Amino acid sequence: MKKTIAILGMAAGAAMMISSAASALDSSFGAMSKAGTHKFYVWCTGGADSEQTADGANAKEAQAKLAASAGNNCWPVWQGLEG
Repeated sequence: MKKTIAILGMAAGAAMMISSAASALDSSFGAMSKAGTHKFYVWCTGGADSEQTADGANAKEAQAKLAASAGNNCWPVWQGLEG
């Protein structure tokens, strides 16, 4: 019984941590037009994918900055606005 309660407690704690991390990223349609730090998943052919952030007046500007620095084989896909 004690093991079951301990496992349930750990699962609840992990769920709370995940939900708080998810709430820190605004992926609503309106967030794309806001200034700030935008998060991207950078897909690369022939290389390692990564998660990166870039500052910009909007998501399109931040994406252009990352695309220019990532190279021809990579493309940043917007995930949301941090904070």
